[in-house]
Amino acid sequence: GEASLYARHFDIDWHPLDADLDAKVLLPVLGDAYGSVLDRGELRLAFEADSGSFALRYHEHRFSLDVSDYAALLAAAGIEVHDLRDQLAAIAAGFAALPSRFELDDAALARRAHDKEMCKRRLAQLAAANATLAPALEHALQAFDEPERLHVLLERQAWRLAFWRVASDQINYRRFFDVNSLAALRMERRAVFEATQSLALDLTAAGVADGLRIDHPDGLRDPAQYFLRLQQGHARRAGLVLAESPGARPARPLYLVAEKIAALHEELPESWSVHGTTGYRFASLVNGLFVDGAAEPRMDRIWRGFAHDERSFEEHAHAGKRDVMRSVLGSELTVLASELLRIARADRRSRDHTFPSLRYALAEVTACLPVYRTYIVTSASPQDRRYIDGAVAQARQRNPAADASVFEFVRRTLYGEAGEGAPSALGQRALDWAVRFQQFSAPVAAKGVEDTAFYRYLRLVSLNDVGGDPARFGISVRAFHRAGVERATHWPHTLVATSTHDHKRSADVRCRIDVLSEMPAAWRLLLRRWSRMNRAYRVRAPGSAPAPSPADEYLLYQTLLGTLPAGGLDAATLGPYRERMVAYLLKAAREAKLRTSWTAPDAGYEAALRGFVEGLLGRVTPNLFLDDLTVQARALAWFGAFSSLGTALLKFTSPGVPDVYQGHEVVNLTLVDPDNRQPVDYDALSRTLAGLEALDPGRAGELLEAPHDGRAKLWIAWRLLDLRRARPELFREGDYAPLQVEGAQAEHVVAFARRHEGVVLIVIVARLLAKLLGEPGRLPCGGEVWGDTRVAVDLADGTRLRNVLDGGIVVVANGRVALADAFARFSGAALVPTD
Repeated sequence: GEASLYARHFDIDWHPLDADLDAKVLLPVLGDAYGSVLDRGELRLAFEADSGSFALRYHEHRFSLDVSDYAALLAAAGIEVHDLRDQLAAIAAGFAALPSRFELDDAALARRAHDKEMCKRRLAQLAAANATLAPALEHALQAFDEPERLHVLLERQAWRLAFWRVASDQINYRRFFDVNSLAALRMERRAVFEATQSLALDLTAAGVADGLRIDHPDGLRDPAQYFLRLQQGHARRAGLVLAESPGARPARPLYLVAEKIAALHEELPESWSVHGTTGYRFASLVNGLFVDGAAEPRMDRIWRGFAHDERSFEEHAHAGKRDVMRSVLGSELTVLASELLRIARADRRSRDHTFPSLRYALAEVTACLPVYRTYIVTSASPQDRRYIDGAVAQARQRNPAADASVFEFVRRTLYGEAGEGAPSALGQRALDWAVRFQQFSAPVAAKGVEDTAFYRYLRLVSLNDVGGDPARFGISVRAFHRAGVERATHWPHTLVATSTHDHKRSADVRCRIDVLSEMPAAWRLLLRRWSRMNRAYRVRAPGSAPAPSPADEYLLYQTLLGTLPAGGLDAATLGPYRERMVAYLLKAAREAKLRTSWTAPDAGYEAALRGFVEGLLGRVTPNLFLDDLTVQARALAWFGAFSSLGTALLKFTSPGVPDVYQGHEVVNLTLVDPDNRQPVDYDALSRTLAGLEALDPGRAGELLEAPHDGRAKLWIAWRLLDLRRARPELFREGDYAPLQVEGAQAEHVVAFARRHEGVVLIVIVARLLAKLLGEPGRLPCGGEVWGDTRVAVDLADGTRLRNVLDGGIVVVANGRVALADAFARFSGAALVPTD
């Protein structure tokens, strides 16, 4: 309890409004209602002789008993072990003499902890020296097999056991999202920081680790402080001096990147002591290049017509956030609303605001917040106020009949401010509340958007990935260039990623599904044909909607097209693939939380989902659907593979540090975890690389004949990493300059230059090749495809450029590079001047 040395390490509300939890921590770990578990005898007391401790056991769980109960337990055992009675009484007296667990300062807590451990050690030594003691203690504990007596004992503990479902309503500690077993640490406390981060910093100072990737920093009370402490801790251990840096950006001797999900209109604070983010925004940007934005209206109609869903993504995101605040994060909302009520009642001008009205307004504002969180520490910045103002305005617009004064009170408190003339103590209380709110809004956004709305709004699911915005249907070449210039200027060492451990779909799967945007008419016909073809596998129980839902069926077809092996399935591969699809669809349906969920699974609906997938993929032949799917997937695999090659080329040459997720050096068609957490066959990858290293670059074009076998993708990675090694300054410090593309096929090309102190690299990438080429099997190379298309370059006429990817030579003419030459043998170009 509160007497623990670590009680303040964790973010626990020891004195919530619920009096039953005063000075206790709720532990929602039981598989059934507390009374039922108790009556069945699943809770058992045990004596642990090695440590001299008493504990409660529940399956794999162990809960320490309060030492204030030890004296009574030892006295009961002393009755049976007469020769040890005096020694047990002395140890019991030591436990009884320990001070109360309330109102102890740090020094008193340390003394209490020391004395407690001494008493336990004496008990352990006595048990080790006397074989009769442990059995006597165990026998004494049998008296607590009677449920009522055990219940009385448990009520005195500093914890309260509960059914796991209680967590969403009553939990009084902050968690990692809604994972009850992961309690949040108060990293803002120096003692907690030192206790938990020392090992990592020792490794960086020793050169064992080159840098740190910080997951979920938005869960921290003060991310900026945490990053600065990491830099300071590393510098101190490494014997470095952190020099004062001009401007807002601090010194950063340790390479740090933060997993920050930023909205399109949001920028990473340059005051943070980091080198950038983990690359999710780049993954979204580069994927958007291969989506045909002109098809958005048609894809809208197709999705709405098939799924019968007229809601926008913004509406789905709002609903998703409200849903998680009503369910898995409901207790966190209640804790915040309770403290907000206390703040309101401390001021005469807001004392009439009621708990229901405050809780409702707070939930609405949170659901409307356009970013994961604000970053208020001592006061709200103009950007923080802008986000809060926008959220409050939208919440009021959604609830015109609600009391406007409640929303205004919420707005002011979200700023971290009390009313005019309020005492300074109330202002500090409001500021503390606003800071704590920020640790709530971030998980609401993550669970409500990424883990809910992303599984409900399925227009083109290649857009539904971490860091992405499904409402944004592709991006323009101009927008991609603008982001490249911004990254080179402000965050040149940020990670640039495509696939990660957190992806919903790998980059290769997304590239395949992107192709649907280039063929909306064909996609509409496929949906109509497959829906009719597979209607026999749908289930409709009396009084219920069809299963699977149209949205889940729509998702399944996209997923099959994105993941089906290019060579199709045979008797050996069909079964494992079918089980992967069943597992994925079940997870997706539970994340959507519409017909089933993790907390309330609907066995009937989930059985219908399984039956539908097993019907579609029940056998290799005869199977009209699988035959048709294989033909269509082969086309998407062809064009998607070239998009994947373009994605790789952009990742390895754009400003930033390319991040290659393990196993994705080659084509890897994985879905969300656990599908993307499989073991990697490094030996096979090494053999493939060895074969490529022996290949003459002039024959690189041969790799394009089977672009989906992974060799061409690995070739690009190897050749460009080799170039990065040879010219490190170009990639670390080089600028980014968009290049103008001219000619009939200009919309199918993106080109830019990297320059640093006279060293130059010209990058040219092909895009939207399904629209350009029409039928699969045709290579995007040569003059027949590219005609008069050219890229304007700032190089002298006659300059000879070598394509690192195929060894070909391109000559600058009239300040232009002809695509017919640059793409003569390979579908991408990384051009450097010849020596």
